[in-house]
Amino acid sequence: TMPGFGYSDRPTRPYEAEPSDLYPKLMTMLGYGRFVVAGTDIGSGLATRIALGHPARLLALHVSTVAPKPIPEDASPLSKAEIDYDERLQLWSREEGGYQAIQSSRPQTLAFGLADSPVGLASWIVEKFRAWTDCDGDVFSVWPLEDLADTLTIYWMTNTIGSSVRYYYDAARLRPPLRADDFVHVPTAVAMWPHDLALAPRERAERLYNVQRYTVFPRGGHFPAWETPELYADDLRKIALAAI
Repeated sequence: TMPGFGYSDRPTRPYEAEPSDLYPKLMTMLGYGRFVVAGTDIGSGLATRIALGHPARLLALHVSTVAPKPIPEDASPLSKAEIDYDERLQLWSREEGGYQAIQSSRPQTLAFGLADSPVGLASWIVEKFRAWTDCDGDVFSVWPLEDLADTLTIYWMTNTIGSSVRYYYDAARLRPPLRADDFVHVPTAVAMWPHDLALAPRERAERLYNVQRYTVFPRGGHFPAWETPELYADDLRKIALAAI
């Protein structure tokens, strides 16, 4: 898991280390010179930064979220699909982005409440599983009760809800944003899921990534490795095999 989540070590001070620098060090310790990186949710952003910072180490990159970056002034005009995508992102931010605003601005205040209340912790996490998955309102059709309980128990027993939401504060306030001239040269697969937050069109993905595969899947949402593991694993396998 990422630093500050679950059983991983918690940072002892704000922005103690750039997470994208830790994973290449870990792979070196494990004896791997080159490797494939995949991520969903905020893991897509982390994987993107690994590819930007350590391109020679990566064979391929697989993401399910297109990381945001400024569009250069001399870039090609936005396509209609990109304009629609930006409008959907704004709509999603108004309707679903409240959690992101508070986690990026007042994480410690939030953490005291969630770390002191099992019901508060459960409601904060489970409502996102319900809203962001391809479950038609029935969260248990995708997330069995025991698996939800396992996830909540890990957060509760490790007391990492505070350090996990703090990640958003560090990312918003302390981590340098992507630049307009950033580009991922590593061969990249972009996987889009119909019930995810917003589907980035291929032309938007190509502004940041060396896109070798772009796929919109018939089902799935924000947590594809859990919701549609066969589809996710097959797509990851294809970009990995193509890179070997």
